[in-house]
Amino acid sequence: MFEGCDVIDLTRPIHTNMPVFPAIPKTYLGVYRGHKETVRPDSAISHQSNILVMGDHAGTHIDAPLHFNPNGTGIDQMPREIMVGNAVVQDFSYKSPGDSVTADEVKENLERIGLKARDLRYILFRTGASEYYQTDDYWSHYLEIRVDAVEWMLDQGILVFGVDASTVDHARDRATHMLMRKRPAYHIENLTNLDKLPEDRMFTFICAPLLLKNSSAGPIRALALVRRG
Repeated sequence: MFEGCDVIDLTRPIHTNMPVFPAIPKTYLGVYRGHKETVRPDSAISHQSNILVMGDHAGTHIDAPLHFNPNGTGIDQMPREIMVGNAVVQDFSYKSPGDSVTADEVKENLERIGLKARDLRYILFRTGASEYYQTDDYWSHYLEIRVDAVEWMLDQGILVFGVDASTVDHARDRATHMLMRKRPAYHIENLTNLDKLPEDRMFTFICAPLLLKNSSAGPIRALALVRRG
């Protein structure tokens, strides 16, 4: 699978000072036991182990239906068959913060590059928010992936979409999140490096979350495999 491909990491690093959405706990990653305190006096053997405390919505993560649907499934029940597959990126970074992405715009972009939605498992949206990561502007720089766009993707069998922003809709109504109460759907937040992906063709996307029991989301290592040439 990797032969003839560039592997592009779309994941934000996890660390103590990483920005997190104001409503979730801060992340802590530190040394629990280090080499200096574990070295054996009679040998050179030592080891290090770390402690990690974080919310399930910290960093690059995928939301499960349970996030906004009290009767929805947790991230541990995300089907394995939708964790790897064909993807495209669509660039809407020219839009202003708070603007919307509509179903017609998504369809037009696919038609322009000659792809059918049925051939895809994911659509990733470049919103331009990534440029503001670790600044206060990051939290207000987002695009609403409108409900009609998400419903159209779901109708085509695209159960997962992703953004390079902290959210996918307006705080006043959370309409796109609330769609989870109507239809099973997943979306990824806090992606990065979407500007390094080709806009004119498909690539392989990997988004396997941690197997967190009954969790409303899961951190992922998001990778794109882009065929050279």
